[in-house]
Amino acid sequence: MEEKEPTEGFKVVDKRRFSAEGEPTEAPSTVDTTRETTGPAAGKAEPEAPRGRKAETLPPVTFSALILDLANTVLFQLGLLRLSEDTEPEKDLVGARRTIDLLGLLEEKTRGNLTDDEKRLITETLYQLRMTYVEMTK
Repeated sequence: MEEKEPTEGFKVVDKRRFSAEGEPTEAPSTVDTTRETTGPAAGKAEPEAPRGRKAETLPPVTFSALILDLANTVLFQLGLLRLSEDTEPEKDLVGARRTIDLLGLLEEKTRGNLTDDEKRLITETLYQLRMTYVEMTK
């Protein structure tokens, strides 16, 4: 006896009584999954924007972006950057030292695997952050 592969997808019935916005729902909704589920995009859903926010287009995640994000973190920890003019900057010298050490670890562990621009960026960023840290701790 031959087994026949199913040609249909499956149905998902949403029995939740409230929507994502907290509003009561009237009837259960059904999701039809008979669309094609193979290929490079299978299983990948587009991320949704948090409630109350518009979907933003973010730049791609790169090594350079990581280095600059960590550098900004150090500047916040040193109290040189603020979220707003109304807030007083808080200094976290221990956290700043730890983040600088993390950048140093990244420089060491990625040695020989970086482009010239990435190498220059991490070297110069580390130098500037270390000098700023020394000035702040005098």
